[in-house]
This record gives sequence, C-alpha cells and structure tokens, in this order.
Amino acid sequence: MKILGVNGGNGVILYPMRKHLIGNIEIRSVFKTPYDIQWKLNFDGIRLETDGSNMVNFDFPDVIVGAPNCGHSSMLAYSRAKKTSDPMKDESFELYMISLGYFKPKVFMMENLPKSLEMVPKSVWEKTLPEYELIFHDLSCNAWGNSQKNRKRLVLIGLKKEHFGKHLLKAQYHFSNVYKVNELKTCKELTKGLKHEDIDIGNIREPISDFITIYSGKKLTLKQIQKFWLENPDLKRWPVNDRKFTTAPGVYRNLANDFPAVARKANRQYNHKGLQLTPRELARIQGVPDKFKLYMDPNRETFSINKGRTTITKTPPYEIARWFYKQLKKVQPWI
Repeated sequence: MKILGVNGGNGVILYPMRKHLIGNIEIRSVFKTPYDIQWKLNFDGIRLETDGSNMVNFDFPDVIVGAPNCGHSSMLAYSRAKKTSDPMKDESFELYMISLGYFKPKVFMMENLPKSLEMVPKSVWEKTLPEYELIFHDLSCNAWGNSQKNRKRLVLIGLKKEHFGKHLLKAQYHFSNVYKVNELKTCKELTKGLKHEDIDIGNIREPISDFITIYSGKKLTLKQIQKFWLENPDLKRWPVNDRKFTTAPGVYRNLANDFPAVARKANRQYNHKGLQLTPRELARIQGVPDKFKLYMDPNRETFSINKGRTTITKTPPYEIARWFYKQLKKVQPWI
C-alpha cells in the first residue's frame, strides 16, 4: 500500500502510516525549516517536495492524506458558481484537489475546519468527485480520543466506487465508525513526567524576562503574566477592562484538572502554572507522541520554539491520523 501526503505539514498526520509513505508534497512556507531538518528528523529517506509542480515525479499512490488550508479551488468554485474568480482561493487547497484529479487514489482523507462545509457544501463535493463514495465527519476531537473537547474538525474520506466494487459497503462501514483511540486526559495528566526545560524533546519556552504584547499594544513580561495567573488561580481568560471586549481573544490559561483549550501556535496561551505552553506541551495536547521529534537548535531557540509550535498546532490532532490508519488497515486487503 502506497500513501502520499499532500499538504501534510511536517508529518504529524502522516507519522502513524510512515512505513507505507512514499512522500509528502508541502508547499506552505510556514512549515519549512533549514535543509528540511524537521521533516528528516522523523522521515529521513522519505521524499519531501515543496514544489507542487513536481507531483508528476511520484509513483501513483493508493491513498492520499492531507490537511490543506481552508479555501476554495478553481475546480470547486466552477462546479458551484460556474466561474473561476474566487478571492478566497487557496493554493494548498487547490493543490490537494489537483492531486485527487491527477492520481485518482483508491482512498483519500482530508482534514479541515467544519466551517469549510459552509463554503463548499456536500453537494458540491459530490458533484466534483462523482466517482467517490464520500463520508463526512464533523465532530469534536473527543470523538477520536483527543482531549480538546472544544476543537471541532471536519474529516472527509473518499472511497473509489469502481475499485472497491462489492466491498464498498464494508469499507463504508469501517470509515463511518468513529471511536476513541486514546483516553481523554486533563491538562495535568497530559504534562505528567515532563522535565523542566528539556530542549531535547522540545519542552522549552522563552525566557521569563521576555516582553510580549498581551493585547492591543499592552506589553508585559512573562513573569508579570505568570504572577497574574497565580494570583487568580481559577481564571481561564485574561480580563480586559479598558476595551469594549471583556476578554482578550486567544489569551487564556489551561487549568490543571480541566481538559485543554484549543491548541494554537501563538505564544499567548499558558499552562496551569502560568507559563507559556512549550512545543512539547502542545504536542501532548495534540496527542502527538514524544517519539515524534521536534527540531530544536540551541543556537536559535526562539526560531525553534516558534517552528515547533507551528509544526504541532497547524496540523490535525494525532488521534485522527491514528484512527484513519487503523481503519485503512482493515480495508487494506481490498486496496
């Protein structure tokens, strides 16, 4: 079974199926690291392409897996509106659609925001890909066993009707069956065993003396922010009293005995000790195992921390990938 990633980031969504992986096409610069070192740490010897035009150099895969940006492709826009002009057109989304049209895989999986179904409804998908049986899951990440209960994702799976033939209903059943592949954990449970400032696994954060902009130009040191959180132990969101809004969006703290809030790459989220979440803490929240290596350069700590957070948070929760691979193995005899 040959699997190709198309916009699979630095491989979080591809990691469970790496022994079948023939490569990844990732055109988004946000995931790039010097000499592709982040990719090579976990996928050394497996090809990474950063130019979509090199797609034709890959063998035809059986399966395509990816998580492109949310947006429209010209193909989808034309199916819906009979015109190609689209201000929300996204390059990675379009590349994913082109890959389906070019390779025509037996199975594909795409992870995205549920909001994308409002822009590209099911009827458009069905019209665009009539040769596929489509399965849509619009669910909280808890359904797959990830602890972020407020993080909702869209998982779209396509099964090529002609290929599966008499086995199509059985394959449909397996991919329609969502279940937990991991136990839900509180924030305190998720960080259990992490050592303070362990750069080898990406458990590192900016110096506590650093200033950051907390909201609307207001700058504080990380030590001042930690002091505030510790003085207000039950507060989840940073209060704002001198603006029209009552909380600063994206500035929050995970409480020890609660499930984690939605993991984001910005450095304006904090653990139950009032400290910024490290790349490894975010990885734990996203379900990513510690054996997934994060690129950390001791000579470029700030760069490494930011890239680590991006690698982890701008990709799907790991449990979705694990579940998909489990189901894929169940239908492998028919692929």
